[in-house]
Amino acid sequence: MILLPGCYGDGGNAGDSSDGDGEITEVLGCMDEGALNYNPQANSEDDSCEYPNIDPANLTATIHSDEEFGRIAPIHGVNNGPLVLKTWEIEGCQHIWYGSNYTDEYNQMQIPSSRTHGEGPGDMNRIWVHADENGVPVYDGYDPLNMSNYNFSETDQRVQATMATTHTSVYWRLGYPKAYPSYEECSDWRSPPDNFTVFAQAAVQVLKHYREGWNEGFYFDSFDAVEVWNEPYLSDWWSGTADEYYELYHAVNTAVTDEFGDEIEVIAAITIGKNSIEFSERFLELAQQNNEPIDAVYVHLYRINPSQTTYFFTHPTESLGVFLAKYGYSENTPVYITEWNRNIPVYAHSPASQAYLTSVLTIYNDLWEGNAGNSSHGVNTLKMAHFFAARSFFWGENMQIKPPGITWSVYSEMVVNTPIRLQNEGGFGSDSIDSNEFNILAGKSENGSKISILLSRYVDENADQPNAFSEFNDTVNLSVDGLNDDCNYAWEHWGMVENASNPWQLIAEGDFSGTTFELSKFVMNQRSFHFIQLNSDSSCQ
Repeated sequence: MILLPGCYGDGGNAGDSSDGDGEITEVLGCMDEGALNYNPQANSEDDSCEYPNIDPANLTATIHSDEEFGRIAPIHGVNNGPLVLKTWEIEGCQHIWYGSNYTDEYNQMQIPSSRTHGEGPGDMNRIWVHADENGVPVYDGYDPLNMSNYNFSETDQRVQATMATTHTSVYWRLGYPKAYPSYEECSDWRSPPDNFTVFAQAAVQVLKHYREGWNEGFYFDSFDAVEVWNEPYLSDWWSGTADEYYELYHAVNTAVTDEFGDEIEVIAAITIGKNSIEFSERFLELAQQNNEPIDAVYVHLYRINPSQTTYFFTHPTESLGVFLAKYGYSENTPVYITEWNRNIPVYAHSPASQAYLTSVLTIYNDLWEGNAGNSSHGVNTLKMAHFFAARSFFWGENMQIKPPGITWSVYSEMVVNTPIRLQNEGGFGSDSIDSNEFNILAGKSENGSKISILLSRYVDENADQPNAFSEFNDTVNLSVDGLNDDCNYAWEHWGMVENASNPWQLIAEGDFSGTTFELSKFVMNQRSFHFIQLNSDSSCQ
């Protein structure tokens, strides 16, 4: 197993919301403003903001080892890396700051995609050499085909390191890093480029640098996605209008498509958050009027409970697909979640909050495009998800693993070694903002000799995103049927427990033979995830 017991960091202080979505920025009483659309009738009569504690439950999880249900989704992409900084803050207006190289860890986890965001290299202000006296890039009057207008040195280092991994490809976010006014000493890069045509052609030349060797470049086929700007619907990132964002998207979309055809996806920003939906309504109105092709869209999901992710994709009247269809675009338009975590600024960095992450990863398996035909919801538009952020959440000094790093190790174990998803019973989600969820994900190896089960219990009775473990424990009864009774299995049971120095612990282990494995009445905290794995000799299959 790719499990890393031993010395753990404390998760650090991830209280900076500077790179977050901003759609949900604070908890207003029990519900946050951006989540009021999530079952608005739930708790409508309760204005005391006090919810009853979820009493200890007797839960049952049943895994059918002989019933395949698609694949374990390789959906554990990240922002940043494998070259990363060990601490949260970005100093010096995004000057290059790589402090660690996690190539070995990315290879081991088979991280599928790394988004260039929040790190400097990959941003156009680092690549394009012309700027005004305030440091804002200037495009007007310059020839984008002139090689001397580019400096690829920093971005080359970043891209080469990513593409040198065994499984990680680059997802390119086209635009600038966050600076002024969040960082007062930095330049203000929020205004639209001064010449959309030159900017769009410059984007094409960057792609040609990494795909066709232009300007002493490279030949990376998988450098195949362009995200047009980060969060243009928020004033921290874009001081222009929705009309100007449409003009920018159209310029980039046209230039990239003219050069590369359908080899590269040009990805548009979409938000349906209560405070910013008007931006996307106007963008899509203009796109519809002009018959603008949209290859894919990206969204940022910072939510209070895991089931809000399901709601966002599957609600019959308020889902992303329904929103796109209002403007003539397919409900099946591919979707990238290019940032996700628990709600800003209460990110999931403590051991007790990891069940949020494992719950969402479980939900992604039903939404992932690769599981079309093997989905509980029939919506499979999710192409890739990028967790925010690998630059500080996974490891600390001296390679101390932090709780999200444990989570990624466990999930990657399923992706790498037990990729065949199995049918299960017993899980349930939340239908209101106060979370009470039990998520189950199970997989087996290609030859059936190894079975992995991920159980995620996430209870947040006050919708306040606690970082401490619950006062309550549940009793869980696990069974795995359909096993080969000629096989002898060695099993291990791991769990996230309340132990500051060693939260990821081996709870029990043993041997088993028979057709149905049972692990009865074990204790599981209401904010925890557990991982059970059965291993047999491959020769018995």
